[in-house]
Amino acid sequence: MMFYDKFSVLEESWRKIMIYITLKLSTLLLLCFNIVQIDCTDSNGQLNADAWIITPTNITPTEIAIHWEDPSNSIYASVFDVNINGPLQRSKETQINFSNQTTENQYHFKNLDPCGQYKITLQAISDDGIVLYLTTTNLQTLETQPTPIQNFEVISETQALNISWSPPKLADLCVVEYRIAGWINENSGQLFYKQTNETTIYVTDLYACQTYTVQIIPVSNNNDGEPTILEVETNAKVAMASNIQALAQYPNALELSAVDSNFDNKCETIIARFMCEESKPGNATYKVAKQYVEGQVKGVTFKALLAPLSPYTSYRCGIALFNVAGWSTAEETILSTLPYHPSSPDNILLKSRTNASLQFEWSLPQYSNGVIKLYISYFQYVGPAYFVPSRCSFTSTEAIPRETASLQQTFQSLLAYSSYSIQVAAQNEYGVGYFSRPLVVQTAPWISDAVEHLNASVSGPYPIESKYEALVVLTWQIPCNTNGEIDNFHLYIFGYREDQPRHVFNRSVLPVYDDTGLVTYEETDLKPDFDYTVEVSVNVKNVSQSSISKSTHFKAPSAIPQKLDDSQIHEVKVDAFTSRNPTKTAEVRFPVEMLKTNLGTITYVALLLSEKGCNPAPVLLFDALNTPESWPNVMSWSEAYSNSDNKKHCIPQYQATEVRWNPLLGLTDNDSHIMYIIGNKDCAKNPPEACSNVNECSTEKIYCDGPLKPATEYYLVIRFFTRSGYNDVALLEFVTDSVFQLTIIIISICGCLFMSLTAGILYIWISRRLFWQQDTCREIEDSLGDVAAKTFAFYYKLLSKPEKILREFKELALVAVDLSYSASETGCNKNRYTDILPYDKNRVLLDIDDEGSDYINASFIDGYKIKKEYIATQGPKSETTVDFWRMVLHYNVRMVVMLTQFQEGANVKCHEYFPYKSKGISVIIKKKMCYEYYDRTQMMITHDRYGLKRKIEHFYYKKWPDHGSPSNPMNLINFIRKIRSFRLSSYSPIIVHCSAGVGRTGTYIALDILMQRLKHELKINIYETVKKLRFQRMKMVQTLDQYTFLYAAAFELVRHKMNNSHLEENYLKGSLANPPNYLTETLDIGQIESEKH
Repeated sequence: MMFYDKFSVLEESWRKIMIYITLKLSTLLLLCFNIVQIDCTDSNGQLNADAWIITPTNITPTEIAIHWEDPSNSIYASVFDVNINGPLQRSKETQINFSNQTTENQYHFKNLDPCGQYKITLQAISDDGIVLYLTTTNLQTLETQPTPIQNFEVISETQALNISWSPPKLADLCVVEYRIAGWINENSGQLFYKQTNETTIYVTDLYACQTYTVQIIPVSNNNDGEPTILEVETNAKVAMASNIQALAQYPNALELSAVDSNFDNKCETIIARFMCEESKPGNATYKVAKQYVEGQVKGVTFKALLAPLSPYTSYRCGIALFNVAGWSTAEETILSTLPYHPSSPDNILLKSRTNASLQFEWSLPQYSNGVIKLYISYFQYVGPAYFVPSRCSFTSTEAIPRETASLQQTFQSLLAYSSYSIQVAAQNEYGVGYFSRPLVVQTAPWISDAVEHLNASVSGPYPIESKYEALVVLTWQIPCNTNGEIDNFHLYIFGYREDQPRHVFNRSVLPVYDDTGLVTYEETDLKPDFDYTVEVSVNVKNVSQSSISKSTHFKAPSAIPQKLDDSQIHEVKVDAFTSRNPTKTAEVRFPVEMLKTNLGTITYVALLLSEKGCNPAPVLLFDALNTPESWPNVMSWSEAYSNSDNKKHCIPQYQATEVRWNPLLGLTDNDSHIMYIIGNKDCAKNPPEACSNVNECSTEKIYCDGPLKPATEYYLVIRFFTRSGYNDVALLEFVTDSVFQLTIIIISICGCLFMSLTAGILYIWISRRLFWQQDTCREIEDSLGDVAAKTFAFYYKLLSKPEKILREFKELALVAVDLSYSASETGCNKNRYTDILPYDKNRVLLDIDDEGSDYINASFIDGYKIKKEYIATQGPKSETTVDFWRMVLHYNVRMVVMLTQFQEGANVKCHEYFPYKSKGISVIIKKKMCYEYYDRTQMMITHDRYGLKRKIEHFYYKKWPDHGSPSNPMNLINFIRKIRSFRLSSYSPIIVHCSAGVGRTGTYIALDILMQRLKHELKINIYETVKKLRFQRMKMVQTLDQYTFLYAAAFELVRHKMNNSHLEENYLKGSLANPPNYLTETLDIGQIESEKH
């Protein structure tokens, strides 16, 4: 009805328009419609024309067919302009506007939207293009089933879905609503159902992490459209834990449980995290504990044992669950662990100490783990903190537990400077806790006990004329209870001698001792014949008072008497003419005061006589005596006159006084001089056969003061004795008187004859001696005697043939072949050469080292007068260097003589043993002086453990060629003299070494001994000297070249000595100014082994 109403109105409008156009405004209409689009309607908006009728002939959901006609048939049109616009339900931007022309009175519109409202406009146009008629109508397509929705989109949330879509592509205008349904699976049924006429919808109250099937159906008035189905999953949601509880509480753990009770969350719980954290900042050892538990089915309890935790501690415990959405907020509660053993008390300190008490204090345990009730301590005696000699022992005690409620404790009645250990434990309601680590402390030091077994051993004096050298060796043992670390031993030495100032001094001795506590100290500051008292006390570190002293007594040896000076000799009178029988006797007078000397009491005097003229001036001798009873062997009057009539022979030196003649016996206080008459007894010319030893016979049987020869010049030697030595202090001359004048003439004639005879006898004697020496050179088994210095030149000339020295040298190879050297087998790795080993009887012993060995390849060698004057040793190896320096310290060595280079050619001869620092010993070079043929180095050796420091003089002879001997003997002679001049102490051995310690070393020592003997005795015996050395160390003077060198060096010594004294100067210049050639050349003898040093 409505459609037709509109059509009538339109027809009426068209009729009015057409009348208007046709009759009056044709031109104006053209302008209006074609150019400016003026609304050419009447006041009612319609053309003034009669209405045309548009009739729909067919309407489907997508097509409209129309037919039209002029009811009045008054208008003729050549073409119709058909226009359709719609669907009108859509916005103008999306509406279609389609126009077309047709000559027919019908038109068929296709491809229209179902249920769409369209506006159809029809214009009738004349041939000249004038619109004759215009009419409109609205038509709607039919309904059809909507197609599925488009652009289906779902935005997932945790428990909601935001769904949106686009209308169906077909029949969207037919849709009156949309039905939305959702379900989980086919069996679950619909979980939600919604209706809306919008294209979006928000669905809530869903499960998180759940997959839903969502269906949307567009619905028209009469049909349901095609459904659209989509599966979609809601987003993940963090889990939520609840109901955390403590199932059990322990001192070091908490057992917890919690429930995952969030049922609207389908997200699987992957893991649960339990965590307990210290609720308040404190000193808990374990502040946090965590445990992760795998996910469980919803509603099931999670359980976890959190450990380790600190006892008696409050913890904030919580649980958090983890799923794909992450960690949940923790559910927390406050829980506490149970008490447990407390930890040991902290900071156990020694608060104070004395020599008999210890006071300790400590702090509360770091972890009390409960309420502390009291403290329990274990206090135990450990032992002395000081060194205890191996001869002593101590007894340990059991620990005694003690209780206290305070934080300190004192222990009384303890031993001084002893170690004690303490352990402390706390006790709470759980029980006794852990004991602290032992704290070992010492009581304070205190006064030491007195030293034990104090002894003194005196030696000396040594045979040095110009200087008094004596030694006392003090030994003692440290007490078993020193009550502290010994700082030093204090020695108070008090010396007394009548009529002499007192000799008082103190010494501080470092505490150097062996494992038995034996201390050895040597003191050289002694005065002759003083009675000494030595008091030894112990000073302990940090203790001001010394121990009770122990004392011992000794008497210093007397000195060797000094020679009288000129003024004293002037006071000595010897005169035959003041005696009763001047032809046979002589009177000797000297002051009593001469026997009183500060070098020691003159105990005995001996008067020695020899005839002048036929004898050289006597050599004034001096020497030390081993014992006061010892007596130097001198001829008696009977021995001097035993050969023949004393009138025909020169009288050699003999002793006129008895053995141990004390001239002070029988003197009174008024006597100022001592007088002795020489030659006042009748003596047999033959000495008693049974008395060959002065110590076995009475003095009368040995020394009888027989008459002198008349009219004879005599040398008188006055020999003074002390308890320790003797010295020829003065040389005087006197002459006896003749019987009468004729006797003088006869004596003169006889004297000339006697002198001639004496010269002849001397010539025969010398010739026989030289013949005997020649014979002894030919016979190996005969021992070689001493050669006097004045006749050595003759003997030296006899050695012009090399085979003579070679025979001597070969004989030396048979010496000491049966001596033992078994100790060297234990130290075989310490020997540089396997065939150079020390003899057991005189090898140098060291303190036992870490390997249990006391071995070093070194031997004591006796000197000219001094026992063990040298130490002959091999050049140190790298592994024996520490033994070498230990030997230096042990035997107080102050001088080292080195005769080899460290490396000679390609062969290593000696390890570079200085400077050195290892195993507590350090050797540094303080100063080095280099000369033409030797170097002198001052070194300082320090023992770190004992704090010892000693200065060492090191001499290195540079001019000794490999496998040879020095080219100039005087260089080595001067080198030995130089070393002698630096020597400070005769009882400190000199270390001499080359490579093997036998070749060059033996040559050096042999030459030193020869030089000393030549100086004091004017005698030389090279064979016996080397032989004695080989009894002390094998292969000493190893090669023939070295043995030959000793003869050349001895000749140089004799020649220079004689030149200096102007004796036999012309003879030496004429016949023996130069040594035989073979002595300056190296002998090529195959059977002599090459030198190994």
